[in-house]
Amino acid sequence: MAGNGRRASKIAAMPLLSSPEEPVGPELPDVRPDTGDEWLPVTRRWYEDLRCSPLAQRMGVGPDWDFVLDTALLKDDFKRSRKGRAILAAEIRQREAMIGVTPKTRNDLKFDAPQANDLKASSYSGSSNVISMEEARRQRRAVG
Repeated sequence: MAGNGRRASKIAAMPLLSSPEEPVGPELPDVRPDTGDEWLPVTRRWYEDLRCSPLAQRMGVGPDWDFVLDTALLKDDFKRSRKGRAILAAEIRQREAMIGVTPKTRNDLKFDAPQANDLKASSYSGSSNVISMEEARRQRRAVG
């Protein structure tokens, strides 16, 4: 029945996650624990983005972060391999769904992401390779 307000009350009841003040959870080890190889930059970025995101608040205990680390290993393997990628991709999708990486999975897990005006993943101001557009323009002018 249209207009009965049930849908609106369900949406309002979903907890809203906010960005942590600083990264949550353990740092990614310097090298992969299984092979001793360096992590790929894309894997390192995915892990750090997760630590600085509102999703990190849901990772309350050590086994949660073990699960995230195992997922990082799979993602690293996926980017390195040429064979068996379909199997890895399916497993990564399932794991990311359990973590709540996509808007659909956050909705399925009954929690919401920050409001649209929260444009950054966190207020963490540590080292980052991201620079502002103004800084990029200044660097271009200085070089050229």
